[in-house]
Amino acid sequence: MKNIPKILLSMLLIVTLAFSFTACAKTEMTEENITDTVSTVETALKEFDSKTLEKYVSSSTLSYIMKYAENHQQFVDLGKAIFKDLEITVTSVDVENGTVTLDVKNKNLKTAASIFALNLKDKYTAMQLLQKLDDEAFLDESLGTLVDSINSSKDTVEATVTLKVVQGKRNLVLSFDDAGEDAVSGGALTGIKNIYK
Repeated sequence: MKNIPKILLSMLLIVTLAFSFTACAKTEMTEENITDTVSTVETALKEFDSKTLEKYVSSSTLSYIMKYAENHQQFVDLGKAIFKDLEITVTSVDVENGTVTLDVKNKNLKTAASIFALNLKDKYTAMQLLQKLDDEAFLDESLGTLVDSINSSKDTVEATVTLKVVQGKRNLVLSFDDAGEDAVSGGALTGIKNIYK
């Protein structure tokens, strides 16, 4: 009877240690794990799964869109439209330097995005536009128009990019630079950024 508290305490310590080791576990930088990370990111982009993207992607532009997607379905729909036809193929992995080279194919969305951005710039100042980002009617109309343009785009574009792979808290993270963002978005993200420099 006297040993029960000691046994329970020992069990509690073992469980706590096991949990702490699990919580600290990180995915190793291997070719297989990098390839799996790319696959996870491709699926998350197509579904515009912001929780997974936050965990596996480092990208200033995508982070900005995901921030608004938390409260506005229109941005989720936009993300799904941009990445719906995305195809990513791993062509090489450099574990030592922490990079992965990808062949990326998507619809060519640069023109649709540029026209959309130009139309907004003609109608609104940057400050007015920022104020409208919480206006549901505005988002329905403007982003709905952009999604329609994206869906009607027929041409495709291909690019080869090399992305940095970094160790996150518990998993590997793909770090997207401007070229990477441009490739996966079919030029859409860069098309908008070029208008709003």
